[in-house]
Amino acid sequence: MTPRRITLAVALASLIAAAACLTVSLRSGPPAERSAHAAIRVVTPLLSVRRVPEIVRDDVATARLQQALALTVGNTHACLAVDGPTGRLSSINADIPLAPASTEKLLTAAAALAAFGPDYRFRTTVYAPAAPRAHAVDRLWFVGSGDPVLSTPGYAAALARAPLTRGSVTTPIGSLVDAIVAAGVTAVPNGIIGDDHLFDTSRQLAIWPPRFVVNGEVGPLGALTVDDGFVQPIGTRADDPAVNAAAVLKNLLTARGVDVGPVGHATAPKSAVAIASVSSPPLHDIVASMLSSSDNLTAELLLRLLGTTVASPGTTQAGVNVVIDRLRSLGVDTAALNVLDGSGLSPDDRVTCNALLAVLEKGDGARYRALVDGLPVAGERGTLADRFVGTPLAGHLRAKTGSLDGVTGLVGALDVHVPLRFAYVGNGNFADAVGVAMREKIATVLAAYPDVRLAAEIVPPPGPPAAGRS
Repeated sequence: MTPRRITLAVALASLIAAAACLTVSLRSGPPAERSAHAAIRVVTPLLSVRRVPEIVRDDVATARLQQALALTVGNTHACLAVDGPTGRLSSINADIPLAPASTEKLLTAAAALAAFGPDYRFRTTVYAPAAPRAHAVDRLWFVGSGDPVLSTPGYAAALARAPLTRGSVTTPIGSLVDAIVAAGVTAVPNGIIGDDHLFDTSRQLAIWPPRFVVNGEVGPLGALTVDDGFVQPIGTRADDPAVNAAAVLKNLLTARGVDVGPVGHATAPKSAVAIASVSSPPLHDIVASMLSSSDNLTAELLLRLLGTTVASPGTTQAGVNVVIDRLRSLGVDTAALNVLDGSGLSPDDRVTCNALLAVLEKGDGARYRALVDGLPVAGERGTLADRFVGTPLAGHLRAKTGSLDGVTGLVGALDVHVPLRFAYVGNGNFADAVGVAMREKIATVLAAYPDVRLAAEIVPPPGPPAAGRS
């Protein structure tokens, strides 16, 4: 017998006991009292299910939800898991591994927070052969720390203007320029050398469809990137993001009156002396920004940063191994997972709805709060900023989206009537617009729960007493 049925049985047993006591009381009282009681008309039978409407209402509402979700999912290749205040409400193929698209970023985020903590900050440093002499250093090595949000003022302003990226955090490279100037440097005759030795220098993954690179869905990978690895102001991918970063730093220093020589790419010697550095926002904020705007580059660089904990330089494969280990240590069932990257761009990634929901629920803890804080908000923020505007879900649906050709996903929470958490992933042969409509239909069905509010909707009230009876 299920816990809900046990509760109902206990409630009915209590009513039977109460009825017995009342019967004894009426029969044993004085004649006048029995006569007075006999004149009372009981509208609702004492043993009516209407006296325990909450229990039955929940059962009916859950049954209706399961039926509506099953009809919505239909014959599509999909998984779905829904949790309510009292536990699992619906489960459809929840352990079937499917391509997750960008919902996979939740896994990367959880592993990064587990490994480094929400207060971790990237620290990007500029080195020289020696301290400045006569306001000059021979050259500067611009050494990357894997910071995915190092940005020029113009790029940061562009992010703030776009609805998708509004609120995204950045590490201002201008602060690094200020620090170099404050150190007294006015000349760098042999220029600036970009150093990205911390990570593997492969710039993209062979498992990605080429169009994602061509269309700028993800910038070139590297431990030293500025403006997501794109050359400004034209916005093309940098062939060598470390050299591009060195060129950006040179241009900013030149604008401040510093005489700088050519740029290049090499590893700084261990004897080099730190001249200036800049720290990123805390990892909590970077993860939240990544989830909100679904930033592919940040996800991939976090994966390689995880890889540095077990390999040097940090590689994608090493990072994948760390993600699986960290998720397993968090109690997430990883047996059916096939994680190949950090962003979910690979169509061969596989994740289950149960795993996605288990990861999201870690957001209740302070260390993993970014998993919840960073979720896009319907009608307000991130990838849901322009969705559900003017509907009851606006401001009440917070969910990570996922979209690829033939892949759609939505993992998050809503609080329209009661708090729910859910994970939905659908795979098939459909266009992106169709996939968006599929996941939004799921959200709409969930937002209607519970659709039974009154006892009268479950059990109609009893009819009037029969004629001639009191």
